[in-house]
Amino acid sequence: MKFVKLRTSAHVNGVLRHPDEGVLHVTNEEAERLFENESADDVTADFDEELAKAAPKDTITTGKNAAKPAAADNQE
Repeated sequence: MKFVKLRTSAHVNGVLRHPDEGVLHVTNEEAERLFENESADDVTADFDEELAKAAPKDTITTGKNAAKPAAADNQE
């Protein structure tokens, strides 16, 4: 698990996230992808081991049963 600070808006775990959301706790794989794209900085060293264990992992996902938008009413 790594702590990352976004440089720019980026998809994290399938969700568009923004730099103003602060530090995100993500998996190593997700962090590496963000680093390769130069979308985030590694700030893991700023957190001690105890804080890292206590921090929740960022696991926002979209549900498969998400409601679909209602069809537009084309009546005039």
